[in-house]
Amino acid sequence: MKKSNLTSNDIAKYLGVSQSMVSRAFNPKASISEQKRTFILEGAAKLGYKPNALARSLISNRSGLIAIALDSSSNPMYDLQARILASEVQRQGGHAILCPISNGDLDSAIQRAFEYQVDGLIVATSRLTSNIIEQCERYGVYLSFINRYIDDFKANSIGLDNSDAGKQVAEYFFEKGCSSLSFIGSEKGSMTCEERWSSFCQRAMELGLSEPVRISASFDIDSGMLAANQLVNDTNKIDAVFCANDIIAIGVIEGLKIHHHSGIRIIGVDDIPMASWPSYQLSTIKPPTDVICKSTVEDLFERISGSEEETGKYIFYKGTLVERSS
Repeated sequence: MKKSNLTSNDIAKYLGVSQSMVSRAFNPKASISEQKRTFILEGAAKLGYKPNALARSLISNRSGLIAIALDSSSNPMYDLQARILASEVQRQGGHAILCPISNGDLDSAIQRAFEYQVDGLIVATSRLTSNIIEQCERYGVYLSFINRYIDDFKANSIGLDNSDAGKQVAEYFFEKGCSSLSFIGSEKGSMTCEERWSSFCQRAMELGLSEPVRISASFDIDSGMLAANQLVNDTNKIDAVFCANDIIAIGVIEGLKIHHHSGIRIIGVDDIPMASWPSYQLSTIKPPTDVICKSTVEDLFERISGSEEETGKYIFYKGTLVERSS
């Protein structure tokens, strides 16, 4: 047999099994014993056979492609999410297409993915337009969100329990004897940021503290450094700051260093690798990123395979407060 012309039927005849069993052996999610799977995969490898993904997609009317849209920003959290999501998509038998969003242009990034007839789209960014939602509905593309929720839409969102994160930080500051709090995050409009601010503010006031001072900042180090200027000059003598993410918090630390200002406790969110660096030792809310990403992919594949009515859910996972010297 010529290797280039081999089909699953050829492999089945050669190994003495059914064609359907050969197909199941190459499907990570199919029901087949590991012994049989290994036998078929090893036999197929010796013969030089590889399944034809294009032919399979034509038969099933599914490409197996999953687009992942995420910000191409300097936040390492997006890189970590991309790696975990892509690995999990592959484990589920699919193929990931990364769609980095440049200059905030989500529409262009997603449009390129639609050209490959993707089965699903995972949006791991706060940016989302009505145009994207309409296109997903028009083309039958299944949609999942990470840390973002939209009412009355056929999609699920899986992410960090932002309300619990805000409460944890407020209680931690209170237990440490802090009395004048501040929150640094994006301007109103970001669901993630609003939930963290709202719960942080509410819990602080429930504990008898004054309403925290809110300072607007973009999700980058430079904005954190600018926010540090406001902290230093604020008449409330702020002694504790909750930052919407670790990148802002690191910027605040750098800014306070410039002013030779100390005595302010700082907590971020994400537990990115830089948070544990000796120069920062940033306390932070650590989300279960592995669990969130794997659950997102599993949920998406379940809906693609037929459970499309299971939508409109926001699935929360609580974070853990990692205490460091900041």
